[in-house]
Amino acid sequence: MATKETPSKTVSLCEKIMYASATFSTDAVTSITAMYGNIFLLEVAQLPPLQTSGIIFSSLVCMIVTSPFAGYLIDRTETRWGKVKPWLWCTLPTQIVLYFMAWYVPNVSSEWRFVYYFVVWSSAEVVQCCYAVANKCKVMYMTTDTKERDSITAFRSAAQLFGLVVGVGYHGQIVAAYGQELHSDCTASSNSTVTPAHLQKQREGYMISAGVTGCLLLVTTLASLLGTTERLRSAAEETTEKEPIFQSVKEILSHRPFRYLQCIDLFFWMAVFGIEANIALFVQYSLGLGDQVQNVLLIFLVFSCAGVPLWHLLMTHWGKKSTLALAATLFLGFALSLFFVPGLLYAALPLAAFGGSLFAPFVLIPWSMLPDVIDDYTLERGNSKESLFFGVFAFFSNMGKAISQGLTAFALKLSDYKTGRCSQPTSVSLTLRVLISICPAVYSAFGLLFLSLYPITEHGRISTNKFLEKMRLFRRDKEEVSTKASSSKMKTDPGTPLLDRTPVE
Repeated sequence: MATKETPSKTVSLCEKIMYASATFSTDAVTSITAMYGNIFLLEVAQLPPLQTSGIIFSSLVCMIVTSPFAGYLIDRTETRWGKVKPWLWCTLPTQIVLYFMAWYVPNVSSEWRFVYYFVVWSSAEVVQCCYAVANKCKVMYMTTDTKERDSITAFRSAAQLFGLVVGVGYHGQIVAAYGQELHSDCTASSNSTVTPAHLQKQREGYMISAGVTGCLLLVTTLASLLGTTERLRSAAEETTEKEPIFQSVKEILSHRPFRYLQCIDLFFWMAVFGIEANIALFVQYSLGLGDQVQNVLLIFLVFSCAGVPLWHLLMTHWGKKSTLALAATLFLGFALSLFFVPGLLYAALPLAAFGGSLFAPFVLIPWSMLPDVIDDYTLERGNSKESLFFGVFAFFSNMGKAISQGLTAFALKLSDYKTGRCSQPTSVSLTLRVLISICPAVYSAFGLLFLSLYPITEHGRISTNKFLEKMRLFRRDKEEVSTKASSSKMKTDPGTPLLDRTPVE
């Protein structure tokens, strides 16, 4: 249940962990879908490249469109349980069912199979988007203190990356265990196709993994819902007038720091997702390490999780903007190096570890910069739209994913990718190298350009937060004086209209 705003700024360690637990499971879902979605639809569901990319691209478009509407509706939600928790309760069961359906292969024709995945994946992304926006904007309703918000965001980012590691870890191992015969077929003859019996075995592995993920979603989300407290009032000043959604979106888009932060996040997420979405295919067909895909992904994500404390420490000492600039520069060099990596396991694993450690700041820092932008907007405009900010911000993050996915689809089609083959033409190997190295490097360069134009400095954000805190204390003191005055008047005036119910003749 939600509680009224109190002078206390601190959030307990237990509450931070409970809050982060929901992110742990939902990002396990996100990572599995991102890293195995392409290869599942192409190799297991046996859909052609254009249909596969059409399904993933359309689902991302649905997520893009949903994000601002979800934020707007959350802002307008007023219940005794708060703004956010009702959304989490309602989306949880639907998300579990749709996720299980997304990895099921129906025994129908390829045309109807495409329709099935188009509907299920799009619906799943809509529900997951509503859940994610509600969960992420919840930090604004937990505390007003900028250090506490950064701490909560760090817990969430660590849980997010830990969820990536655990999700890809158990999913990869389950799928690999049920796909050993499939790799044996391909090892015996690189030009052969996968047998139906072994393909069915692989499908069973995906279904078992989906069942494990569904249980994980249920347990961790319940822990977050029952273990956290949402404040009845937002951390920033509530706007008194509910504007139409397009007017509200137009107003927050007119805020210059938010525009720059959107562009920063857009290009960095295009770079990150360009690697995340293609790494499984890259390891299998460009490096020729198809039986080591799950191990390379696991190393990548373990070091992503391990990098969170380091990057959070650097962010605390150097500031958010400087730390993100350093990470982006290193990431650009890492992306370029992937074009030249040989198909050797001892070369792939160190690069995966280094790249994973550079993944953490792009998850941690942009989302920790968003509350600073909201505070700046609140001070400038005198009102706040926290949930809408998070929704529109997620809109551009998902747009980056959709653009990367659309480029992947177009490139694989041009490179003559063949569904169901154990080996692919040399053109596919070269295309995957470009998609996972040159493209992310270019996106990172654009992200660095917009980062250099980002106007909020460390000194500026600290000053803004102190000024807003003084405003909140003044408002709280004023409300207490008003409440005491009203109470005193009620005690000394027995003839108030509330007590005098004699009808007027």
